[in-house]
Amino acid sequence: MTRLVRAVGCANNTTVNFLSPMTALGAAAIFVPLLLALYVLRLRRRYMRMASTLLWDQAVEDLEVNTPFQRLRWSSLLLVHLLLLSLLLLAMARPSTEGNQAGTTRVLLLIDQSASMNATTDAGRSRLEVAQETAVEMVDRLARGARGHEFMVIAFGGSPEVVVPLTSDRRALREGITSITPTHEKADIQAALRLAAAYAGDSEAPGAQEGEVILISDGQFAPPGDPAGFTLRAGRFRFHRIGPDPDDAVANVGITSFSARRDYEDPTRVYAFTRLINTQAAEVSAVITLRADGRTVDIEQVTIPGAEPANERGERTNPGELTLSFELDLPGGALLEISHNIDDVLGVDNRARLVMPEPNPPRIGLVYGAAEADPFLRRLLEDLDPQSIELVDAEAFAAMDESALDAGELFDLLVFDRVDAHRLPGVPSLTFGGVPRGVDADLPPDERGRRVLSWDRQHPLMRHVDLETVVYRDAATYRLPDGGESLAEGPEGTLIGTMRTRGARHVLVSFPLTLDRTNWSHQVSIVVFLQNLQDVLLAGRSGQMGILHQPGDAIQVRAAPNASELRVQFEGETTTLRAEPGQQRTLPTPRREGIIAVDGALRSHEQIAVTLLSDVESDLRPRRELIVNAESVVAEAGGGAAPRELWPWLILGALVLLMAEWILYCRKLAT
Repeated sequence: MTRLVRAVGCANNTTVNFLSPMTALGAAAIFVPLLLALYVLRLRRRYMRMASTLLWDQAVEDLEVNTPFQRLRWSSLLLVHLLLLSLLLLAMARPSTEGNQAGTTRVLLLIDQSASMNATTDAGRSRLEVAQETAVEMVDRLARGARGHEFMVIAFGGSPEVVVPLTSDRRALREGITSITPTHEKADIQAALRLAAAYAGDSEAPGAQEGEVILISDGQFAPPGDPAGFTLRAGRFRFHRIGPDPDDAVANVGITSFSARRDYEDPTRVYAFTRLINTQAAEVSAVITLRADGRTVDIEQVTIPGAEPANERGERTNPGELTLSFELDLPGGALLEISHNIDDVLGVDNRARLVMPEPNPPRIGLVYGAAEADPFLRRLLEDLDPQSIELVDAEAFAAMDESALDAGELFDLLVFDRVDAHRLPGVPSLTFGGVPRGVDADLPPDERGRRVLSWDRQHPLMRHVDLETVVYRDAATYRLPDGGESLAEGPEGTLIGTMRTRGARHVLVSFPLTLDRTNWSHQVSIVVFLQNLQDVLLAGRSGQMGILHQPGDAIQVRAAPNASELRVQFEGETTTLRAEPGQQRTLPTPRREGIIAVDGALRSHEQIAVTLLSDVESDLRPRRELIVNAESVVAEAGGGAAPRELWPWLILGALVLLMAEWILYCRKLAT
């Protein structure tokens, strides 16, 4: 039935609506004439002979009728009956009130556009679309109900924004509300309340009341068990809940944590960790897939436990959760993605991505002790594609600032060619044909050629390195300090070893690569060995951890040395930023998950992963209430503006009149 809205001019700007007016009008057309007919019927008397009339009381009025008609005579009973029927008819019309009972003319609508508002409802619409429809209905109702109303629309995710300033223009309000777009940010309700309070309590009109702040949201602001208490410094607060009833099941499986790190001993090995939650009561089977640059590297079939039952107050408790770990070989950088196969109501938390950075090209210092550095060793180092190679003789190295060396300000890798280093620095190093200070060595008994007897094929530095045909001569054998590891051994002892000092790893090879000392320099295994060394010693130089950002984060990148601008591509849009070579620039804030491509940035900044990862946003079970200013605010539900219906009071009044009518009737019978 079409709703009939009647504005009642009251001092407090309250609107009275009749939700079922046609039903009441139809009933009035039937029952009002019937009531009046009862009072215009008259009594036709029959004359009969009686023995005595002394037993009859004088009739005050006719209480029984059996023929029409007589002149309508006014009586107290007729008045009571008309009032009683009027109350019943009004109750059938379902009158309701809405508006500002305290005279408020400013209404501030806070519309949640955070990640959880992307969840779809049973009707196939998102929660944000339902919130927008609800806000438009509120504006239309309150604006028709009384003059002088002004509305402000504030949308908020990670930060609040005034979409429509204070205005009474309903068209502008509708356009502003429908222009709000969904984000994948985590909701910051306290920031939105601070902004709303600044306008709710700011009025130049004398005697003006504080504004009314209406929150339209699913209430996803705090994890289960958190009282979700917030502060509103000015204005009266209402919470209109979007989404299902808190008692209804909400099925969602979300990825709430994803991280990756390189192994400290073997940086080519990466460990990935993820955590998933399940909001429904039943356990769920899912397939979890890990990809590197789009290539599937691992798949697991898992069962995620169901959520804990609600507590005695009916409040939600912890969702079911599952933690997984993966292991993969990743010498270089890659985009890692974790995902599950459950088709649920929220898609943004079905996958998570991060960038495992590729090591930056190293700055290599080649320290030589002979007349010149070994040219073949230099060519091998150049094949590693370093940022730079600087030749340093042993005397110049001894004069260098030790603190600058240890801090990595000068080099990322030091290679000692036939140099007995006076100290091992705080950066990784590789020694060929030398014995650094702090390491003991035994001289060979003679200069004849020897073969490598054994080597640790499982060690990351020796992976795929074949030393079976390697011949060397005139090489000392190391006696490594505590904590050192022997990687290859000859007849007399350790030929290749590794040790740590000053927080850095150092690799020692007892013979140089010159042709008069070994044939290793002409074998493929030396190239493999140097590549392993780069992967292990330098893979974590740009960070051992995977890098990701969340929607709403401020992201900074550094321009490449030869760049004059940065071209930022995200969600099909391209933004160009002017930048000086090496300058650090802040990118436009991403409000949704995705991959940002930056052309002109350093290699490690060319790809940026933005992903949600939020327990609060993924737990889609709506809240029953919020705590604002230490008071509980129960959520209003439904798609409208939650009018207050008056029919129960009308029914109560009708019952009172019915009792009065009975008393009046009994008194008349007694007279």
